[in-house]
Amino acid sequence: MKFTLPKGMKDIAPDEMAKREYVVARLKDALRRFGFQLVEPSALENLETLTAKSGPDLEKEIYAFEDKAKRKIGLRFDLTVGMARYVASTDAPKPLRLACISNMWRYDNPQYARYRSFWQWDAEVYGCAGAEADAEIIALMIEAFKGLGLDAQIRINNRKLIEGFVLGIGIDKKRLAAVLRVIDKTAKLSKQQLIKEFAKCDVGKKQADAILTLCKGGATLESVKATMPKNELAQEGYKELEQLFALLGTYKIADRCTLDLSIVRGIDYYTGTVYEAWVDGKTGAVAGGGRYDDLLSIYGKPMPATGVAGGIERLLITLEAKKLLPATIAADQYFVAYATGDMFADAVNVVQALRKRCLPAIMDLSRRDLRKQMEYANKLNVRNVIIVGKKELEQGKLKLKDMASGSEREIRINLEELQALTQQ
Repeated sequence: MKFTLPKGMKDIAPDEMAKREYVVARLKDALRRFGFQLVEPSALENLETLTAKSGPDLEKEIYAFEDKAKRKIGLRFDLTVGMARYVASTDAPKPLRLACISNMWRYDNPQYARYRSFWQWDAEVYGCAGAEADAEIIALMIEAFKGLGLDAQIRINNRKLIEGFVLGIGIDKKRLAAVLRVIDKTAKLSKQQLIKEFAKCDVGKKQADAILTLCKGGATLESVKATMPKNELAQEGYKELEQLFALLGTYKIADRCTLDLSIVRGIDYYTGTVYEAWVDGKTGAVAGGGRYDDLLSIYGKPMPATGVAGGIERLLITLEAKKLLPATIAADQYFVAYATGDMFADAVNVVQALRKRCLPAIMDLSRRDLRKQMEYANKLNVRNVIIVGKKELEQGKLKLKDMASGSEREIRINLEELQALTQQ
């Protein structure tokens, strides 16, 4: 019998895992510097929790099933919903900054840079209704990608402004969510394809042309102010954008941010400012998010919130394409080799001493000769190899070899200290 993975799933091999850890470490560093606390929401949720505000397209992608007690359960499709549900059950001081880096599942069509099980990093601010929280999240996005060598451009819009425009050209509220989901596909579909999608929502060609003209790009706050409808919703969205861009100037990152009226985000829980991070057009947005002020009220605690999430797989592909990842990532550990088989116990003592010092250390457990040990260490991408030889050990010395350069040097050891460490 041949055992295979389900469609859309993949194993993560050690070399890829090392690259993931490299990326995650830099993301965690940015999150730490911005004061975000790491959490881990449950992977399993009651299905009603996941479908409360996801939208019909996303509902189709939820991995849903009945447990043994016939309860309807689902695997999380993002981290925002679980974190919002968690925050609604706590009384932590606000504003609250929470973050998570973990995996989720969507029964989607597998394709380039998209799997049915995938990982995301996520950062959210709860309890702050002003644009200050949105500016902080955008600053975090720019800093996080900068730490990976990426010059991200942040595309920003406001759902209220777009919703006000759509309603202002005669499209009723019943069709609004469907129309917004079509607008969200602007970067992926041609004009003719978009017009066909709008037609499925009973949007006429004249109305579709008006929307596409608005979302074609190159908009500025000044041009939007001159052409947007005067209804209250659009005016409120414009004011929020105006406040946000002023704050981005204060953060000195306004030059990294542009107004893009085609950015609406496809999930129904978004309510105001939305944003996406782009570094090129090949893999699409590498992160996206926005304000979702109504979501926590569904879980029993009304509270303003905003946040961002980005896919780890898509980020890895982007970094690989731009050659921003090391070709091989040296294992962060020492390899202790023994010159002869009778030095095995001495090598164990050195390994244990290193571990007592909180240094990661391994050795060959198969008692192979020195040449094969060195070949093994090389395959493991270990950079630092300590060689234990009888003569050197008697003199209180060990050899340290740098596998990258091939250079060797002797290091002195205290045999009594080494023995004491291994006995602790």
